[in-house]
Amino acid sequence: MVKSVLIALNALVSVSLVGAAFAHSINPETWIVPAFLGLAFLPLLLLNALFLCFWLITRFKFGLISLAGILLSWGMINTHFNFSGNSTDQESDFSLISFNVRLFDLYNWRGNESTRNELLDFFQEKNADVLCLQEFFNSNDKSYFNTLDTLLEVQSATQVHTAYSAILHQGMSKFGIGTLSAYDIIDRGQISLDSSLHNLAIYTDIRFDSTIVRVYNLHLASVHITAMEKDIEEHITSNNSDEQLNDIKRIQGRLSSGFRRRASQAIAIKQHMNDSPYPIIACGDFNDTPSSFAYHHLAEGLTDCFNEMEFGVGSTYLGLIPGLRIDFILCSADIKVSTFETLDVELSDHRPVTIRFSINKQANSANS
Repeated sequence: MVKSVLIALNALVSVSLVGAAFAHSINPETWIVPAFLGLAFLPLLLLNALFLCFWLITRFKFGLISLAGILLSWGMINTHFNFSGNSTDQESDFSLISFNVRLFDLYNWRGNESTRNELLDFFQEKNADVLCLQEFFNSNDKSYFNTLDTLLEVQSATQVHTAYSAILHQGMSKFGIGTLSAYDIIDRGQISLDSSLHNLAIYTDIRFDSTIVRVYNLHLASVHITAMEKDIEEHITSNNSDEQLNDIKRIQGRLSSGFRRRASQAIAIKQHMNDSPYPIIACGDFNDTPSSFAYHHLAEGLTDCFNEMEFGVGSTYLGLIPGLRIDFILCSADIKVSTFETLDVELSDHRPVTIRFSINKQANSANS
């Protein structure tokens, strides 16, 4: 009986893994279940690996159940993991950092009043040619701080493109997204997203020497689970089963809404990308994993720099569900990336990601 139960569980986990591997092909607005499987891809992969090890020790032939699931999911495994790490020594002319700065720790979530200054020190030290910042905060209210003016003082990217989703205190405090460039910004714009919440997508046309590149800075729909962390911890500590059940229902609802909204946003952004006359760099906080519909729709025809360059998993999220890669840099073929790195910086609930790159000479002649 035990053996039969284990085989049945193994089969379920293996089939679920395959479903998770192909979840990206189904729009959550059509069917929501695959989106949840996609989110669970890494735990499902781990369970299959454990089953495989167990059967190899006890009953070798039953290990084929998990082995089949892993092999059928291999394409998605390669999207989550990079086994080589291919950073090169080729010449690279420019650098870009994408970072969700969590409002420069405006509300002191980390319990460290020096976080804002440490972030500014980080940007000064890296001195990247392009900064793409999500959850950007700036204020002219002396009760807070003027982030933008300080950034312009401490590093070289002084051309500015910002967009704000919330303006408070008689217009003095603003929350949104910002792209800063050390090279000339020749055009800019914002993509209309079907959401009244704090999600933004902007594009910035930057002239790098003789070449123009369109840089997309994206912050897709969040599920705002972080705001529930204290309640969840309290209900677990107090063993309040009714509230725990309510927490599960709330999380499920928020995840479902987030999957659908990000899918819709990704479709709108991709339509805009398809009309770009220039090579593309698309980066930001996608709030979704490599198994998701939104990520795959945006990444179609582009290169995920992590998969080309960095070894390992590349976890960028430091919140309630750690270990997720939800911050990306995608590039078109004319962008030649020499290095990609997920920086070991814990000044937000996200880690920054950065690339060094050059631009194909054919793109130079095409844009000249």
